[in-house]
Amino acid sequence: MPRRAARGPPKQKTTILFKAGNLPSNPEELFRRVFWKSDFLAGEAHNFWREVKKAEPAGLPIQAWKDWISKRGMSVGQFYNMIHGLVGAGFIEKKDSRWHLSGGFLRELEQMITVYSTESGLRYQLA
Repeated sequence: MPRRAARGPPKQKTTILFKAGNLPSNPEELFRRVFWKSDFLAGEAHNFWREVKKAEPAGLPIQAWKDWISKRGMSVGQFYNMIHGLVGAGFIEKKDSRWHLSGGFLRELEQMITVYSTESGLRYQLA
């Protein structure tokens, strides 16, 4: 019988909208760029992200999802989509069965700036 290839954990990916000339001016607009199909999920994701932030450095237990969906009136599917978006965008990550803030989003932006600056010859300076 042939052996299956060992697979690591799946890499989650999320589409984030970049709107030229339309800069996000607040966190709500940033979360709407990740959850562009649903304003409801954008708001819930921002609230969940804030809960994860409050729980740092210990992190938020992954079992918190049961309380979250019952308190917030969300379905399991909506919660799954919210988590998938947050992880895929690099906003949160799971470590030791707890949710933590992630630097993944910032690393992606930094790499995009580096690549574009190198290719264009333009220099980026943080405002």
